[in-house]
Amino acid sequence: MSALFFLAFAFFAVGQASVAHNSAQSAADAAALAAARQSRDEAHDALLAALKAGDLGKLGDLARLLQGVDEVTPCIKAGEFANDNGAQAKRCTSNGGPGSYTVDVESLTGIGRTVVRGADGIKATAHATAEVTSRCDSHPPQNDGGKLTFVCDGKSIIVDPASGGFTLDLSMFYAVHLTS
Repeated sequence: MSALFFLAFAFFAVGQASVAHNSAQSAADAAALAAARQSRDEAHDALLAALKAGDLGKLGDLARLLQGVDEVTPCIKAGEFANDNGAQAKRCTSNGGPGSYTVDVESLTGIGRTVVRGADGIKATAHATAEVTSRCDSHPPQNDGGKLTFVCDGKSIIVDPASGGFTLDLSMFYAVHLTS
């Protein structure tokens, strides 16, 4: 009978470890997405300036506008999101390409007391990678008297940066997604 209790508690320990890992993975995913999104958001001013100037060269390669953005602020944002999700960002790195970040996290708490020897207090770890990709074709937009027509996700998007109520929505131009 005691063997059955031990086996039940061992299965419970495996469940605790699984929950801890899933929580850490969620924190890593959120942190990586936050870093990539922050990188995208930092391209806001460059994209807005190119739109207002009608700079078709810059607007034809939206991914290039992500180059040269600060790589520190996205990792600070990743740390904040990891912490908000019960983990600590142990490492945050830009992957060389603009808007691509990998974040490694460790849970703030261990899995707790278990019947499995040596498992008490072990913290879960996880990593995730997210990147920003352009939704738009790599061709310069068409300029029709200040109105710019982009082809994004196969659909035409007309942007008039000179209109009174124009607000730049970066999600029209860039997608942020997990890659691993």
